[in-house]
Amino acid sequence: MKKLFLLLFLATQSFALTLEQVKVALKENAIPQDSVEMNLRVTVKAPSVYQQTDVYMVKKGTGKSYTEIKSNFLKKRSIVNKGKMKIVDLKTSKTQIVDYNEESLKSESYANFNPLDSGEWSEPKFYSEDVYTIQGSAGTIFYNKKKNRIERVEAVKGRANTLTTFTYDANNKMKRMEVSVIVNGHESTVTTEFLRMQKSNKVPDTLFEF
Repeated sequence: MKKLFLLLFLATQSFALTLEQVKVALKENAIPQDSVEMNLRVTVKAPSVYQQTDVYMVKKGTGKSYTEIKSNFLKKRSIVNKGKMKIVDLKTSKTQIVDYNEESLKSESYANFNPLDSGEWSEPKFYSEDVYTIQGSAGTIFYNKKKNRIERVEAVKGRANTLTTFTYDANNKMKRMEVSVIVNGHESTVTTEFLRMQKSNKVPDTLFEF
């Protein structure tokens, strides 16, 4: 009987999932943030608010970025290169060139969808079938071990309940991310559709010229 329990214990340990394994798997599946080209559609729905924004963004190497943002209220192009940022108002064609602040580029990082990159997280725990939960400072992650992807993230902070869900295509590439926030019974959602997301190695460097 003791041998049976020992075998069961060893078998369980051999199929255990570690936090480091999850981090490695997510990193292997991700497109490098400094080498990405993408088209996004971001839709915001809240009480008395509906806003849709189209974004085209290219990042190629350190300190290079090209972004176009178009909505009913804003049409802007920004190019970052060699410590400078060129901002173009596409409605008026007015242009200005300012010193480049790296934090500005980081704030436009739509490719960073891995909450495990920051904060404190515990080891994964079995939830059901191929899904494990990982609890941490930013909430609870539901991770699919078989498909190597995050299915959803649940979080409660103060009176706000936040649910982030991810949808993938047949090739396991992210197609949609929806963030739902409920406060005092009122729901607001931000939906990001990934119309295109690929490496930017074929984008010509002339795109970043002023």
